[in-house]
Amino acid sequence: MTEAQAAQRVGAQPGERAGERRGEQGAGPGQQPDGAAATAAAASSVAEAARPVPAAVDVLRGYLSAQSTAFLTQLPRLREGKPEASHRIRVACRRSRSLLRTYRSLMDGDWADGLAARIDEFTQIVSPERDVEVVRTRLLTALDGLADESSGAVRARTLLDRMLHREYAVAHEATLAALAGPRFHALADQLAIAPETMPSKPEARSPAPEALYPLVEHAFAVVERRVAALPDPRKQNAKELLTDDPADEQWHRLRIAAKRCRYAAEVCTPVAGKPAAELADAMAVITEELGAQQDASVASAVLLRAARTPRIAAPTGFVLGRLLGESRAGILRSRLAFPTLWRQAADPGLRAWLEG
Repeated sequence: MTEAQAAQRVGAQPGERAGERRGEQGAGPGQQPDGAAATAAAASSVAEAARPVPAAVDVLRGYLSAQSTAFLTQLPRLREGKPEASHRIRVACRRSRSLLRTYRSLMDGDWADGLAARIDEFTQIVSPERDVEVVRTRLLTALDGLADESSGAVRARTLLDRMLHREYAVAHEATLAALAGPRFHALADQLAIAPETMPSKPEARSPAPEALYPLVEHAFAVVERRVAALPDPRKQNAKELLTDDPADEQWHRLRIAAKRCRYAAEVCTPVAGKPAAELADAMAVITEELGAQQDASVASAVLLRAARTPRIAAPTGFVLGRLLGESRAGILRSRLAFPTLWRQAADPGLRAWLEG
């Protein structure tokens, strides 16, 4: 079964935009006239109303099936070191783990916790490879733009390239070792059969809206609380912004919560349709912005490590410091602009479907 076929079991594939999910097109030649279109729409509404509402457990199993297939599809590509394979397999892992945690109350708790822990263990091993890929591309591209401006840029590029090449090699070896180990094979086997063997509680056999929607609301409430707890970036110490900013971890936890809310809404798209997709898309905008912050934070840590290299030349250190300043300034701009982005994502209209 292909990834696309697996996703069809739950409706549209996760990650598609709302319009693509519905395949909507504007009116054009050859389409039905208004009266016929209205009749067809009415008939469609009747058919929709007559269609039985799926049980929550069926929706959960369908979503988990799509992620299981995506995970298994990427494994050969990950072993071969194919571009984007580590990213795609991490996404499938995140979606699976999020489902297990958000909807845990509808499953056997020990089973859900055990599988989520094994997924987390695996992603902790494969994540560094992707992180190094992202930060290497980011920093070397920036240094290429400075090559004609500073003699230190060439030396800084060489230093970072060598350092990150070593770190990537170590991370890739760790990934390959994990893929060859018995713990990974046990995880792959369990994920392959998880959609069919997922033990559910009696509540999971309730209609999907009744069982799933309150848990989406809870996921959103967690995001709200973490937004409210954020420090005001305008009041932060300038020195903190250039070194190990303790606020980085708070923003990172917010990103995790927003992703969980996004995936929770995705799970409901086969039942709620466009409204659930729109909430997922709004949370995706938030997670993408926070992801850019996280990438810049990781890049900042790499630059600080490089700057501590013994006997580093002054021009090289100057370039590394310049990149560090630009990276942290970008993070600050993003954080100052975040309240506007959040107001759009927190629009109550995006969650009206959870009340019906």
